[in-house]
Amino acid sequence: MDEKAFDTYVQERYEKQMKYYSDTSAKNQKKYKRFQWILIILSAVTPVIAALNTLFVKTGGNSVPLSLVVVIISSVVAILTTGLKTFNYQELWITYRSTYEKLKPEIHYYHFNVGEYGKPGIDKESLFVSRVESLLDAEHAQWPPARKLQDDQNKTNPENKRGALNTGDAKDTPDVNDGGKTDSAE
Repeated sequence: MDEKAFDTYVQERYEKQMKYYSDTSAKNQKKYKRFQWILIILSAVTPVIAALNTLFVKTGGNSVPLSLVVVIISSVVAILTTGLKTFNYQELWITYRSTYEKLKPEIHYYHFNVGEYGKPGIDKESLFVSRVESLLDAEHAQWPPARKLQDDQNKTNPENKRGALNTGDAKDTPDVNDGGKTDSAE
């Protein structure tokens, strides 16, 4: 692989993927922690309000029984809990961060001839691209649609051991901006 093509790969693929995984991990961590704090607070407040069930809350000219407030808070807790389970913010945070951490040292291994990169006669640039794409393919294969596609293809063609997403071609992996399995609820 020539130096110009390698530099383009590092800038257009590796660095963009690093930024994507870092940003997406941070976004999912923030959402997860926000949901969790709201759940903790509401869960702690609910029994206190329930214990005061003989009181009423004044809203404008009306009064609302506290038991209704408890029901509303409990419903919000149920919705938030279901949202956490549905959108998998914690799992996405950990998965994206893990992928980022696996990709991060590759450039250093390349520059300092560590491990496979230090072997004589090795095409370091091709090895770098191959290792980065393998890490990305491994993460992409975990996506539910990718797993289903791979399972379906393995059922129809048992000799296909790598699956649809693991062709090694950079064009087969999702673009940095398509979001992959990012969440749709903001």
